[in-house]
Amino acid sequence: MLENFYANKVVLITGGSMGIGKTLAWLVLKNGGKVVITGRNQERLQALSDEWSAYSSQFLAVAINVTNFEGQAALMQQISKRFGNLDVLINNAALSAYGRLESTDPQVIHSLIDTNIKGLLFTTRAALPLLRESKGHILFISSLAAFYGLPDYSLYSLSKLALRALRQSLDIELAADKVNVAVAYIGFTQNENDKRTLNPNGQEEVVPDRPAWLTFSREQTAYSILQQIAQRKKVLIQGNFGKFLYLLSHFFPGLMRFLHLRKYGKNRQKH
Repeated sequence: MLENFYANKVVLITGGSMGIGKTLAWLVLKNGGKVVITGRNQERLQALSDEWSAYSSQFLAVAINVTNFEGQAALMQQISKRFGNLDVLINNAALSAYGRLESTDPQVIHSLIDTNIKGLLFTTRAALPLLRESKGHILFISSLAAFYGLPDYSLYSLSKLALRALRQSLDIELAADKVNVAVAYIGFTQNENDKRTLNPNGQEEVVPDRPAWLTFSREQTAYSILQQIAQRKKVLIQGNFGKFLYLLSHFFPGLMRFLHLRKYGKNRQKH
């Protein structure tokens, strides 16, 4: 199914040099698509260009920060010149951070909001003229953390919950243009070894491992997202556990709060 949909499609993936973004790019390339990935790490982008040299006519890697709107506008011109159009935008670039709000450095707040909110707004705004022409697709990658604000992850939960309202607003704004706007609520996905999160002081730390029975492979997650786009499905909630959390938070928010309070209290006692 992916080959039938993605053959000759032009797909832009932000934060595409590692993790889910990299796997998304690889699957699109293998299925005949043309891929543009962006990221901040020039060395990692160059390594990918070298690794995927057989796909050089279908692949473009651009070092850019999503928080730079002028850079995003220039990127769209580059995409139009190289491939002629843009069919799919996958807003994948994001930072994660943990810690109580009262102990979080203000610069961490700036960094996370700039990347997770402003970054996708700037990229989407810049891409809209091309996506209107192609009657294309916009997908925001959210998280199960959007269903109920997680203690010690207030910034991350806030940024992921915001994507629900953004998707709903744009879905109405762009309906007449036939641009499909979707969101994927992704569960725990296997991290690469150099995946990092920000601590309250802004220092990078290794992302902790999740329970194996709750963790999807990057390939599983990427395939689900690409299939969602191909089916023009507005909302994806990954996995049975994700669907359970959605139902619990939607219909029994008091119980959800109780469970979080109980777990948070136990964790605080340990430390």
